[in-house]
Amino acid sequence: MKRTLIAPCTPTHLFLSVLFIFTMYGLSDVMAAESDDDPSNAQRVIRMASIYDAMPGVNTEDARMALEMLMHNIMVRQGNRFRIRLDFLMEFDQAAEKITTDRYDLVVLPGLDYLRIRPKVDLIPRLILSRVDQPTEPLVLVTQRNETLTSLAKKDLRILMIDMGRFGETAKLWLDTVLLETGLGSSHQFFTEIRRTQKPSQSVLPVFFDQVAACVVTEGALKVIKELNPQIERRVQILKRSGNLVTLLLCATPWADQKDVDIVVAEGIKAIYDPKSRQALTIVQMNRFYLFQPEYMAATRDLYERYLRSIKKLGQ
Repeated sequence: MKRTLIAPCTPTHLFLSVLFIFTMYGLSDVMAAESDDDPSNAQRVIRMASIYDAMPGVNTEDARMALEMLMHNIMVRQGNRFRIRLDFLMEFDQAAEKITTDRYDLVVLPGLDYLRIRPKVDLIPRLILSRVDQPTEPLVLVTQRNETLTSLAKKDLRILMIDMGRFGETAKLWLDTVLLETGLGSSHQFFTEIRRTQKPSQSVLPVFFDQVAACVVTEGALKVIKELNPQIERRVQILKRSGNLVTLLLCATPWADQKDVDIVVAEGIKAIYDPKSRQALTIVQMNRFYLFQPEYMAATRDLYERYLRSIKKLGQ
């Protein structure tokens, strides 16, 4: 019987330091507060939404605090001319309707989720949030040395480790596409069990110790793990590699004030030069914002189109 398990969540070691920063900045006072309809409030309100588990390997509370810190820094640099209301969208299937109904100005979501929602909501990508020193990054399928898809298929127990949250869904969609295109079925059909993890190391180390068949992580995460544990290089391999995918997007909606969006975009680009903003990015394991360019989405769009062709071919 095939199962999908979720590994137990453990408190992040950053929580106390984030809480200290949160208190120091007084973000609860800055970000909350008066009703949007309060006529005495002269500040413009930018309404921002994020898919609740969009940040790979980061729990929702840390993601909220980091986003609030970033937005707070922008408000301070802009002389508090506006304030930002941040909401987390808890149900992805209802995200498009919620964005439209509540008329959010800015939305943070994974690159593949943008392509899924785009037919329902006119989202305009403005910034890419990346974990590496480039706007895109590939996923990799990691196995023991000398394994192939054919040899994996012969194993009685084939356990796959992937990330939790929406990033895990991106990893699964990519792997589904690879397997479907080679006639091996979806990942749920090929693997006997799929487990979800909080951190890349929790995915790679079980492969290293031959406790599971394979895992999917970003190439950058695998590189860091290898640098920390050089012996891993001798026992694991990259069996498959995706194209250069977009991890996260900051999108504007049709209801956003263009001037306000331009301010947020300009400040986002400068975040890497601001110590407080860099600290917030570190909390969510991100490196910097990049100005969106259509060509950056090429591999992500190609993957999604390949996936749609694959499932259409199967009549799903």
